[in-house]
Amino acid sequence: MSKRKDILLEQVIMQYLRSKEPIGSESLKAFFGNSFSSATIRNHFKALSLEGWLFQPHVSSGRIPTSAALKNHWLKKINPKSTLNTSLQALKTSSYKHKICCILSIESSNKLERIINIEDSFLVLLFEKSQIVVAYNASLERFLQELKNLDITDIKKIAYQVRASELLALLENAHKANISRFCVSALKEMLSQSQNEEVFLDIVNGFIFHKLENGIYFEKSLPKDYLGVMQEVCLSENLSGRIFCIGRIDSDYTRFYSELAS
Repeated sequence: MSKRKDILLEQVIMQYLRSKEPIGSESLKAFFGNSFSSATIRNHFKALSLEGWLFQPHVSSGRIPTSAALKNHWLKKINPKSTLNTSLQALKTSSYKHKICCILSIESSNKLERIINIEDSFLVLLFEKSQIVVAYNASLERFLQELKNLDITDIKKIAYQVRASELLALLENAHKANISRFCVSALKEMLSQSQNEEVFLDIVNGFIFHKLENGIYFEKSLPKDYLGVMQEVCLSENLSGRIFCIGRIDSDYTRFYSELAS
């Protein structure tokens, strides 16, 4: 894509995210002034449409960005490897304002220190701040020995991934995460699609923290036209953990994150 087309596409996306209305050539001409003529804008519209970046809902309407264009935009704009610094109040306010659901998981450190085998009948898992007892199994003991010195949060994630449901249930009971939820109503449309019930429950129950690493997620992990961001969070209330923010791909995440940081 040429630099001029890239600039024009970026402006279409920004205007569309704010208005949720098709963007016409005259609107862009007013923004760019003499930098782009109306004819040049229309030619770029045609080229960007053929390339799959823009879509024209009606013959007489302007253009809207396609899902592919929005995915590419957010991959460039959002850095999930950074730590989000904000407050609980800002999370609540911004999530409802922009209709972006935020699931917050706050957990204190709790590492697995020792594993005690009691006569090949039980295994006692001694953590820094808690302990659990599981029925003995030689394979399970070998598995757990490999997890020594890991935090219980990481062990729960591994237990979820390997489908060790009984162990995961015991770990959850011994060390429940402090889960906060903001604007779950933003997922109403997603829930209305029956095939997405499992994804919805994973998100609101906090199991998504066992399932996903920090990163940006689209339809391979979420329903079509949704965007999710998993990252570390540090709150002004002297709390830290991870946060999963999810909403429609055409939500204004730029303003959402800007308001969280302000």
